[in-house]
Amino acid sequence: MKVAVGSSDGYAVDQHFGQCDRFMIYDVDEEGLYVLSENRKIGNPASQNGHEQSRLQAVAESLADCSYVLVGRIGPGAAAVLHNLGTTALAVEAPIEKALDRLLAFLHSGRGAILQ
Repeated sequence: MKVAVGSSDGYAVDQHFGQCDRFMIYDVDEEGLYVLSENRKIGNPASQNGHEQSRLQAVAESLADCSYVLVGRIGPGAAAVLHNLGTTALAVEAPIEKALDRLLAFLHSGRGAILQ
């Protein structure tokens, strides 16, 4: 599975989805081991006037191969566009490693099985 992470500094999950112009893509294997595989430049989904639906859709489509998107904040409209493409958006502010570990612990606990 792939997880996209919005980070301004490469250390923490701290960016609002609408402000991300790139995502760090992590490959996660069946054992829960993850590795940074790509820095994906996607362009900013928001303009000064807010989200433009066509831009938001294009960004969501560029992340459609990811099961999850971890960002500091995300609005309900953007989360819904991602969800419609099969990607679950989660708002979390933490170091990337800790956020990924929490996600994987939740998924492996059985409570997150429906999210996979």
